[in-house]
Amino acid sequence: MKTRIVVAYLTVMLVAGLLGGTTMAIFTDVESNSGNIFVAGSVDIRADRNLGDPIPGPMFYTNIAEGTVEGAGSPHQPTLLWAPGDTHTRNLDVRNMGSLEVRLDQVSAQITSINGSLPEAFPGMAASWASKMKVKIYVAGFPQTKILYNGPLAVLLTGPQACIHQPVISPNIGLWPPMVQLVYEVSMDISAGNDLQGIVPIVSFSVFAEQTANNP
Repeated sequence: MKTRIVVAYLTVMLVAGLLGGTTMAIFTDVESNSGNIFVAGSVDIRADRNLGDPIPGPMFYTNIAEGTVEGAGSPHQPTLLWAPGDTHTRNLDVRNMGSLEVRLDQVSAQITSINGSLPEAFPGMAASWASKMKVKIYVAGFPQTKILYNGPLAVLLTGPQACIHQPVISPNIGLWPPMVQLVYEVSMDISAGNDLQGIVPIVSFSVFAEQTANNP
């Protein structure tokens, strides 16, 4: 209790001292640095198939007509009709068109149609087919050491999957955008049954990029 009284007394004396003091005038100045420019970098990737014809278009197609892209030459690597046990490999060139260094961090896939209809019209057929398809994605020339994904197509269809290996692509600062070539190796399991005969699914493969700056 005594301590509280002393503290209260000192506080009163300090306030009294402030009230009794004089006011001082001081000179001030300010200077500004204007015209500062902040330009945000960009993350922008482009993906083209490269079967000797680095152009937009499907990597996998069963005949020439399906793989033809307007304004480009005739495609020359159709897979023909798939059969259980088949494996086909195709290349995808991913270019960094943006001004920031990026890494490829996720991959995914989506069935856009089955037999000319939305996949929702044949959910059982879509699931059955996807369960018999396997996808391996890796950096060209490094099939064992730089694998982005290696597993069922069905998993890729559930949403973006984190890449095991995440390739880094330098920023685009010149006429030739930096690039990494990915290999998509797709297999149909030998155990695929008769229920998949004649099925015509169309699949979209996606690759995702993110900045590396301030993003460990």
